[in-house]
Amino acid sequence: MARQVNTAGIKLVQQFEGLKLEAYTCPAGIWTIGYGHTKGVKRDDKITAAEAETILAQDLMQSGGQVEKYVRVPLHDNQFAALASFVFNAGIGSLTASTLLRRLNNGDYDCVPTELAKWVKAANPATGQKVTLPGLVKRRAAEGQLWLDTGSSDPFLTSTDMPQQIHADDARISYSVAARDGLRVRAGAGAGFEVLKTLAKDSQVFVVREKDGWAAIDVEGDGAIDGWVSMDFLKIRQG
Repeated sequence: MARQVNTAGIKLVQQFEGLKLEAYTCPAGIWTIGYGHTKGVKRDDKITAAEAETILAQDLMQSGGQVEKYVRVPLHDNQFAALASFVFNAGIGSLTASTLLRRLNNGDYDCVPTELAKWVKAANPATGQKVTLPGLVKRRAAEGQLWLDTGSSDPFLTSTDMPQQIHADDARISYSVAARDGLRVRAGAGAGFEVLKTLAKDSQVFVVREKDGWAAIDVEGDGAIDGWVSMDFLKIRQG
């Protein structure tokens, strides 16, 4: 039997998605209904509150199943719910392509809230530009807090007082563009794919994954893949 998202996870999703019984377009321009449901939704669609609850349960079942498929380390209920909420909102492709999944599967549980916090941008349908949305910042913070809610009795971990010595957590390697005339960013891993844009020499990027000498890159540091470039023209950034 598939693992169920717990009550805390369901409430988190309901809080941030809100309940809409008539179809509407989300900030990214996607038709949505109920609690953030998008599959097959069309203009003028209507549902009842009971139908919205049923659809949400089905959507979270699917998101949870995808978390179980790709996460290879044990998760307690709140950790599982936090990732199911993230997948429900950002999509399974965002998880599978993320530094979060790689680090977590290597046993780095503490990285998750920090990595979640990078996924706070959406493309403005009016301009095509990715921008940070306050709602996503708040949701990622809530998911991170749920992830950390393990019921620990350690006073250091559970204290709400602010420590006066804090440390950054970003294990990703930063690269610089080494191509003198700029580096073409393509839609796929190969010279035959469409050129999306050109990055100037010394531009900073993060490599999300590699394939046959090509790198899927994150230009803005938000965890999203912005295209593919040849690894021959990237060098590890110093300092």
